[in-house]
Formats: sequence, C-alpha cells, structure tokens
Amino acid sequence: MGHWFLAMLAHLIHAATPVMHRYGLWGLVVILFVENLGVIFAPGEAVVVTAGFLAAKGAFGIGAVLPLALIACVSGGYVAYGLGARYGHKGLLRYGKYVGVKPSMVDRVHELFRSYGAVVVVVGRYIVPLRQLQGYIAGSAEMGFRPFALWSAVGGALWVGTWGGGAWWLAQSIPG
Repeated sequence: MGHWFLAMLAHLIHAATPVMHRYGLWGLVVILFVENLGVIFAPGEAVVVTAGFLAAKGAFGIGAVLPLALIACVSGGYVAYGLGARYGHKGLLRYGKYVGVKPSMVDRVHELFRSYGAVVVVVGRYIVPLRQLQGYIAGSAEMGFRPFALWSAVGGALWVGTWGGGAWWLAQSIPG
C-alpha cells in the first residue's frame, strides 16, 4: 500500500509542478476554485499536493498555501451551492428525465441531506466527483446554507490539511 501511495503522490507532483511553477499560488487558487465550482476533471489533489511539496522545498510559504487553498476550495463550493439552491431543485425536476434523474431520486437525495448532510459534505471532500458536485447537490437538496457553509469549511480544512499539509510534512524528510 505504501508503495502505491508514494507512486501516486510522485505522479501528482510531476503532473502539477509545471502549472505551479508557471502560475504560482494563483494557479492553486484558480484550479481549486474551479474544481469546487463543479469542474470534475480539474486536478485539485495534484495542485494542493504539489503546492505543499514545493512549500517544503522553499518555493512557497506553507502559511500561504494552506489558507489560500482552503479559501479557494470553500468559496468555489459556496458559489456552487448558490447555483444549486437557485436552479438545481426545479431544474432536476423539470429536466432530469433527459439525463436519467427521476423525481424519486431527487427525493432520496433530499432525505440523505436532511439526515446526513454534515457527514456527506465533510466526507465528500475526499470523494471524486462528490467533492466537485457537493455544492450543487446540497443547494438543490435544500440543505441550509449555514450548515453547508460550516461543514464545507470543516471538510475543506481537513482535505487541505491532509493533502497539502501531508505533502509538506512528507517532503520535509526528502533531502534536496
């Protein structure tokens, strides 16, 4: 398991390093914001891991990387929530049939968020594509904004700390 994890981490860092060198922390902020706004294929883990790794090597300050990453991912989720709250529920009921979404499915998601919304939002940070779509889903499921905002921030802090802080911590032990 350890070998697989380190190989994946090396792949993420290799893929995102050119982006981070070219765009710096702006690249981190834009990619995380866009990913949490709902772009499923944006490389969120890759840039936050790379930013943490590069911070350990002196390219960035970890005191800037982690808060910027948190603000970007949480604010992207908040915008997605607003869009989901405004258009999601009605849109799913009206147009969902064209993409295989039935009214009973919408009702089940509503019930899931009523019962387990906090857990879904926090744990969902670690699950692709739930991380990218959770703002829309929570908004369209009529989860209140205050609980969503709180649990999205908690989940975002844990996610950024795990990936960015973990990469920083791990990279501290790599010479050079």
